[in-house]
Amino acid sequence: MTNAEWQIKLASVQRILKGFERVIVAFSGGVDSTLLLKLARETLGRERVLAVTANSPSLAQADLAEASRLASQLDVEHVVIDTTEVDNPGYQANSPSRCYFCKQELFARLEQVACERHVSTILYGAIGDDAHEERPGALAASEYGVRAPLQEAGFSKPEVREAARILGLPNWDRPQNACLSSRIPHGLDVTSAKLKTIEQAEAALKRLGFRIVRVRHLGDHARIEVGPDEVGRFSDPGVSRQVAGELARLGFRSAGVDRAGYRSGGADRAPDNELKLRVKS
Repeated sequence: MTNAEWQIKLASVQRILKGFERVIVAFSGGVDSTLLLKLARETLGRERVLAVTANSPSLAQADLAEASRLASQLDVEHVVIDTTEVDNPGYQANSPSRCYFCKQELFARLEQVACERHVSTILYGAIGDDAHEERPGALAASEYGVRAPLQEAGFSKPEVREAARILGLPNWDRPQNACLSSRIPHGLDVTSAKLKTIEQAEAALKRLGFRIVRVRHLGDHARIEVGPDEVGRFSDPGVSRQVAGELARLGFRSAGVDRAGYRSGGADRAPDNELKLRVKS
């Protein structure tokens, strides 16, 4: 992104934000919503911005803590609300439209907060790239009148990261993440128990120093995806043994490491290129 392009898109977001009296930013702690929150805080001032994070079994507690830390660093009031999308049969069924039920629950709760706080506008961190993909959550945003200034200004993911870097945001290079439910293949039901297992498995891998981590929950089988440059660490028998032991403790009967490394949408791919781990239950 050239300096001119950055200035044009930044000015566009600021122009959109200046049209709002007070805003709630749906804040996940990811780079998109962090950039949006930063720009809202700078454009509108602290008293006119509220960051709200939804806490549910689909959110890792480490991510919730990180969102709280970032909001404090940005000097923005931060509220955590509980959401219950995991109790919705439509969400549990885990069809490709699962995200619709999640965002519907989120925006309904944010609308309640907005009413209580006398806030006129709800914002979320959708970006320009999302407009070119099938995004069920965008339908829920449209139904609730939720705005996406970064998307409206045409920010792409690389541009978001570059803007976040220029503005000094600490998570500008944070690996892309999605809710824990994305680790379960479509068609297999989502339960709170599965989500807790995934959270604990991924936390164990992160404690070993892996930076990009996905543990795909395939029933009794776990498929691990890490950064392509991190796959080689599993050639260390000590690492493989420790990971296998953690997965066995969590109830998996078999496990493998995707040799290709992390790829978006990996939960729905067949486990056909795995380095098998010796899991003993």
